[in-house]
Amino acid sequence: MAHYQQVPTAQIDVQSSPDGGNQFSVEEGKCKVYKKRWIMLFMFFIVSVSSIMHVVQYTIIADIIVKYYGVTYTAVNWSTTVFLLMYIVLGFPSTFILEKWGLRVTTLIGMGATTVGSWIKVGAISPERYWVLMLGQAVISISKVVVMPIPPKLAGVWFPAKEVSTACGVSVIGIEMGLAVGFLVPPLFFQTEASRGDDISKSLFLMNISLAAVDTAIFILLLIFFKAAPPSPPSVAQSKIEKNKGFFEMARIIVSNRTNVFLIISYGIAIGLLLAVSTLLNQIVLKHYPDAHEDAGFIGLVMIVAGMVATIICGVILDKYGKFKQIALLLSLLGASSMLGYSLAIDKGIIYIYCITALFGFATLGMQVTGLELGAELTYPIPQGITAGILTTSSQTFGIVLTYLYSYIFSTDGDFYANLTMFSIFVFEFVLICTLKYDLRRRAIEKTHALQ
Repeated sequence: MAHYQQVPTAQIDVQSSPDGGNQFSVEEGKCKVYKKRWIMLFMFFIVSVSSIMHVVQYTIIADIIVKYYGVTYTAVNWSTTVFLLMYIVLGFPSTFILEKWGLRVTTLIGMGATTVGSWIKVGAISPERYWVLMLGQAVISISKVVVMPIPPKLAGVWFPAKEVSTACGVSVIGIEMGLAVGFLVPPLFFQTEASRGDDISKSLFLMNISLAAVDTAIFILLLIFFKAAPPSPPSVAQSKIEKNKGFFEMARIIVSNRTNVFLIISYGIAIGLLLAVSTLLNQIVLKHYPDAHEDAGFIGLVMIVAGMVATIICGVILDKYGKFKQIALLLSLLGASSMLGYSLAIDKGIIYIYCITALFGFATLGMQVTGLELGAELTYPIPQGITAGILTTSSQTFGIVLTYLYSYIFSTDGDFYANLTMFSIFVFEFVLICTLKYDLRRRAIEKTHALQ
């Protein structure tokens, strides 16, 4: 892992870089923006897509998996829940690895786990081997643990202050696109009656072997080209990141602040609700529309695509205007409203589900990049990876709790009361967002330097 020397702001002045980028000359070091940052961003993007798509690979075709393997819907839900559970177990160790050994080692561990898990699932085609499928999912879940905290870290390490939120947004879009691919691709392998009947095993094998081959190719490219950090930091704020305190001491500092705790809880609720709704989407849609197997996948896709649009919009606005409070409040209010709409209109026609889940995805996934960047601002100069790790651990913990609460109420009282319960939790999240103190420390450092 590259370490940058901390330099007092007063010692820095702006000069032009020979390669056309921004360069800061510093008495004891240099800050410079490198063009290869876009290659690093793109490579992490494809790692995110290939790893995260496995999260919903089986729950989006839950009816087929239940039929073929002879398991319950709860067992199929575990193919997603294992990703959340693994984060609770390995969240802090993976964040420690990210801070100790840097982006390259962490990303290689993640993509390596995805590749190994994908090949394990190739051996899970026999109906009595559901446990092998779950083993493969458990191995791949290690990848999600190490990938999720990376976006703000990669953005801070490689990108200048004016691009950091946008870069974080693009990284998050990779995670979101992974979910979108997970919603879209599996149903495509089961479009015909034969593939949903006697030929399920052939379709499963084709799906799993294809994913394993793609994951292997990506791992090889990553091994050759991906770098940990540039020779010099890209911004003043990054050059002054805290490096003298220990990992656990910095984590303690984060959770001892009330605003940080409220952000951790509200972020966890927002992303946890997204995970819960995504996990049960197939079951709830098919309850009201029994023939809408393909629609269930496309609804999930629309939800994620809307979230991708929100991620880019939020990233650009945060970079250009710094309106963290306004964006967070707007997204939270929109999320609660869309959850209420989902409760009331789910049986009114499938077109309403498309529209409402698009708004829900826009709100919750827009909150993902907003929350990560807000966390980096509030906890600066603590490294972004530690803050992101804590936020993501919260989201995975809430994801497990809310998924099972949602599933339990759905099975006992129906989807109407299950959705209303999720709506009430979203209202609580909105209240927490209203109480935050928006102390944008990282932006303050950059503004101070700009005035000198």
